Amino acid sequence: MDNNSVIGSEVDAEADESYVNAALEDGQTGKKSVQRNYATVLTEEDIRALMEIDVQSVSDFTSLSKAEATLLLSHLRWNVDCICKQWSAGAQSVRDSVGLLELDPPSDDNEYFCGACGESHPHKNLASVSCGHRICTRCWTSHINKIISEKPAAEWNLWLKCPVRVGLHASCPASVGLDTIERFASKREKFNYNQYLLRSYVDNRETMKWHPIQGSRCAIDLSPGSGNASVSCHRLVRFCWNCREDAHSPVDCKTAAKWLLENAVPCPKCKLRIPRNQDNSLKMKCLPCNYVFCWFCHVDWIEDMEGTGGDLHFCTFDAVLSDQRGKMSESDSNRYEDCYENWDSNELLMQKEQANLPKLDTIIQELSNTQLENVSQLKFILEAGLQIIECRRVLEWTYVYGYYLREDEVGKQNLLKDTQERLKKFVENLKHCLETNLQPFRYEEEPSKDFNAFRIKLTELTRFDIPLFLVILTRSNN
Repeated sequence: MDNNSVIGSEVDAEADESYVNAALEDGQTGKKSVQRNYATVLTEEDIRALMEIDVQSVSDFTSLSKAEATLLLSHLRWNVDCICKQWSAGAQSVRDSVGLLELDPPSDDNEYFCGACGESHPHKNLASVSCGHRICTRCWTSHINKIISEKPAAEWNLWLKCPVRVGLHASCPASVGLDTIERFASKREKFNYNQYLLRSYVDNRETMKWHPIQGSRCAIDLSPGSGNASVSCHRLVRFCWNCREDAHSPVDCKTAAKWLLENAVPCPKCKLRIPRNQDNSLKMKCLPCNYVFCWFCHVDWIEDMEGTGGDLHFCTFDAVLSDQRGKMSESDSNRYEDCYENWDSNELLMQKEQANLPKLDTIIQELSNTQLENVSQLKFILEAGLQIIECRRVLEWTYVYGYYLREDEVGKQNLLKDTQERLKKFVENLKHCLETNLQPFRYEEEPSKDFNAFRIKLTELTRFDIPLFLVILTRSNN
């Protein structure tokens, strides 16, 4: 796992692999995780490597096998420090709590009866866990597959026990470990159990969460004490660490959720959140995937129209919407419309800049033939484009922040207006430098003596401290 690749800005849209690599690889190949400020992107391979470190640590401390250490960790929330403390205080108590019994090993007779089915089997066809009860291959496979395929994953540790009955209503308390599952479970059940271990490891880490994009198999590791709720990953997706929605600084999660509930909706097909139509019409079209649906009931608009055989879509929420909009217009129409217009316009500008990223990749490839051979040395161009997108995002949410300020918070309102103007001016300057000042170098056939000065200027412009800007804005008082 390589944590040495650092980039200087972030964006929330997926980008083509070519310009992602230009931004993140830093001239090297084969990197699977990327450190961004306080966040590290972890692939499944990275996560399993971290799991292996914890397993080895517990195994060394307790003198247990790796399979037993894995069982201990999965039962006790993968908390290595807690396990070591509990083990030191009373190893037997910990063993009993997770079903790691200490009994004499069974005899090595050539023939033995299965403790589950009662049939006689050769010694090589029998196996036991820590309790010593011998179970045949067929019974182990049936027992393990049945539990993993039928029981909820959250209950697997409870049910994956030795199948031998030790009383009228009780089964043996000895737990079934990873080694037994790998030996006897079917291929699908093995895969599902290993995925369960992977998920439980991430879910029980305070500084780790799964990537919010649907279908992603990466996790985000956020260093403790960073104070940064906005996170980006190597797919250049930016989201809030706390609520896993799109990044919304400087607005808190509760306020952002309230605003989005009233003004945006996730596409039922691709899950991308889309701003409400300005004319309040129910018909929505997701531009990335071209899916057309109803704002409130989320049904497929075209299928619904075909099903009714007419040109009308009937939505039971239409009357509720009109009533809610009417009340809002009566109370604070002008302020709301101004906020929404600025929020929506910056969202559209941000999407436009995102669509422009592949063009920057083309420019980088062109300049690598004339100005600088190493593509990684030209990544400052992409970083400038990403910084513009991030500024648009912050600007977008500052209008929501201002909308929910109280009328008596005059000082914050004035500071907000001032910082918005400064941020807009900064974006204009950065955009001018990136789009206008860069163009002449694209048509140079030889290295230009002025290119290094341009590089320094654009790099300096890009170094606007967004986190500091947000801290000043949100922590200020009247």
